[in-house]
Amino acid sequence: MKVIKDIHELILAYLRDDISEEEMSHLREWLAESERHQRLLEELRDKDTLQREIGEYASFDTSRRWDQLEKVMGKPSGKRSSLLQVWGVVAAVVVAFVGGLVYWQMVGSSQPEKEQVTIARIEPGGTRAVLITEKGQQVLLQGLKDTCFNITGDDTLNIREDGSLKYSLSVYSSLLSSMPEWHTLRIPKGGEYKIVLDDGTEIWLNSASELKYPSHFVGNERRVQLTGEAYFQVARNEAAPFIVETRGMDVKVLGTSFNVSVYEDEESCHATLVEGEVEVADKVNGEKVVLTPGTQALLQGKEMTVRKVNTKLYTLWRLDRFTFASEDMEGVIRKLSRWYNVEFFFANASRKQKRFTGSLPKYSDISQVLKMIEMTTDIKFQLKENTIIIQ
Repeated sequence: MKVIKDIHELILAYLRDDISEEEMSHLREWLAESERHQRLLEELRDKDTLQREIGEYASFDTSRRWDQLEKVMGKPSGKRSSLLQVWGVVAAVVVAFVGGLVYWQMVGSSQPEKEQVTIARIEPGGTRAVLITEKGQQVLLQGLKDTCFNITGDDTLNIREDGSLKYSLSVYSSLLSSMPEWHTLRIPKGGEYKIVLDDGTEIWLNSASELKYPSHFVGNERRVQLTGEAYFQVARNEAAPFIVETRGMDVKVLGTSFNVSVYEDEESCHATLVEGEVEVADKVNGEKVVLTPGTQALLQGKEMTVRKVNTKLYTLWRLDRFTFASEDMEGVIRKLSRWYNVEFFFANASRKQKRFTGSLPKYSDISQVLKMIEMTTDIKFQLKENTIIIQ
């Protein structure tokens, strides 16, 4: 079987209609090897499939770019240089498709046991968290489903069928406007968790994150504190804005969906708006910006900028994918380290700057994920004394 780089280059040449006779012969040989190969090429030739997949990787207007791409597919033109950006994204899509197929074939065939045994034991993260009350009581939430308990006297905690935590305030305490207790929800490495606050706001917390929040809201604002990363779907209440406090910036909303990433081991932090409207305030210099859907406030050092982004790149983590678009390998590895709770070491520091574009399965064991990275880059991984060495 040809290596992945040869295959994806042949497919790209075919899609651009500038494939040579020799290359076409090699492509036909590859197609003849399997019906799966033929179906993959058919998917990539399908306009709807390719446009949808381009949307997963690109932050530009895919409909407009598709129109440009369609004009030159099968029609050689001297203006192709203006389409380098979109062809780069198409290349990423082809690599992801071929990489997934080649990996399926590899794990589906007989492989030497020693190649996969050690790293395959590192399983992906799952639903786990620790709830810490204001009085210091700790509740391990891992494995709890479809149950409820009371820890404050006023508030009931419901663990739902999907394992998420939902707060509800008793009618009696609601009438008395009782003072809330401040709780902390701590997500370890290798964990994730969803919580529904008493106002109906839904929050998805990523690995190595922490949320501090009141057991119920009182007064004319709703305020929580975040370290790490979380996706918010805020219940609308114009009389009580929802405020997310972080180390570098505060995010103020009435009701909307957005993502906030403020990890302490990251040089920058950012807020990404999916829908609605939010105000982001720099806590150092007091600068404020208002975001519209599809934009992001990026805080690096003392400077805050607003840029247009593909929101899926910053929100798909709460579903089932890691999605990267030309992200440096150091950033990719940080995300994998948090999710799999495993240490990585760069044997060659220059590897940190290597760029990676692709979509990786979040709930696969780490050997599958690393194999897909190896097949689409020249990076190699080796497990040594519970640390994964990057070569």
